[in-house]
Amino acid sequence: MMDEVNTYEREVYAAMSEDKPLKTYIKTILGRVYVTVLNPFSGKPEPVELYGQPVSNNHRAILQVWSAKEDLFFTKMNKEHLDAGNVKLLSVAEATEPASVSPNTITDDEIVEILNKPFLALKNRLNKFTSVAPVYRFLRAAEEMEKSEKILESIRARMSELQLGDESSEEDAE
Repeated sequence: MMDEVNTYEREVYAAMSEDKPLKTYIKTILGRVYVTVLNPFSGKPEPVELYGQPVSNNHRAILQVWSAKEDLFFTKMNKEHLDAGNVKLLSVAEATEPASVSPNTITDDEIVEILNKPFLALKNRLNKFTSVAPVYRFLRAAEEMEKSEKILESIRARMSELQLGDESSEEDAE
């Protein structure tokens, strides 16, 4: 009996450490879905709330099952949700789909490359940013590269727009 428990735990821990779940389920509706799962550590049933947008890169909307025992428990305890289509098995292709890249993600090499392109390419890229951080990185790189005052002013202007936008959205929230 003890060997079976240790083998089960080793299998679960190995799957978790490699981030390779046996199956992945995703909620399909916009509302919240309450399911019951078997805790892989304690072996006891516990409730889980799935919420947020039903997309594969939203960890709050998906449920990963690490063993056949957990999967069997999940399918039996949540048969109503599975039959109604509130929760479905996520296909391997959907689960491995790359997460959408943020418009604020950029490497230092890309920054240098864009700064060496024509001015309109720089303006176009700056207008895609929704956060101050990458624009600030552009400003620092442009200063280090000793770019023209026109380029520096354009970067500063975009940074000011984003900062003012952040402040006005904070005021709207209050």
